[in-house]
Amino acid sequence: METKAEFRAHLKKRRDALHAEARQGWSRAICEHLGQFCRAHRFTRIGAFWPIGSEIDLRPAVTDHPDWLWFFPRVISTEPPRLAWGTEPLEKGPWGLMEPALAQHFLPPVQVLLVPGLAFDGNGYRIGYGGGFYDALLAKLSEDTLTVGVGFESQMELPVPVDPHDWPVSALLSERGLRRLDTETD
Repeated sequence: METKAEFRAHLKKRRDALHAEARQGWSRAICEHLGQFCRAHRFTRIGAFWPIGSEIDLRPAVTDHPDWLWFFPRVISTEPPRLAWGTEPLEKGPWGLMEPALAQHFLPPVQVLLVPGLAFDGNGYRIGYGGGFYDALLAKLSEDTLTVGVGFESQMELPVPVDPHDWPVSALLSERGLRRLDTETD
């Protein structure tokens, strides 16, 4: 039986093995689906993340919608795991991630929060990188914030281990489009 750390390593290796051009095309398709969804619902305050490694690249959505307010996370504490949120300009943080130079919101003032992960199950639970940052955040968010797990289709609806401190997202977004996991309809 794999440990969570081994499972994360396996999932990361699997994502890394996806062809770079395919990842780029899928990222672009995801950004287009996100744009269509947000325009249809008049969402203009989005919580996003800068890509690291083979992760989905949301930068085309940011570039395509400069009139929207994009909030990005900044690590402010690892024990306990805490993020603060701010807009551009971004600067390189301690782990090489691009983070807002000024992050003044402990909860992102957004309508939609895009949540990274290595895998997501059909109920919206995810396995991330193991820091606990997004689980801590999801536990505190208002129900009015739409939380969307974002990744490639090959990362979706996989079995993931669920612990009592884990929180699900309410929708999944891949190159195939956005699907809500609750009973609401669009």
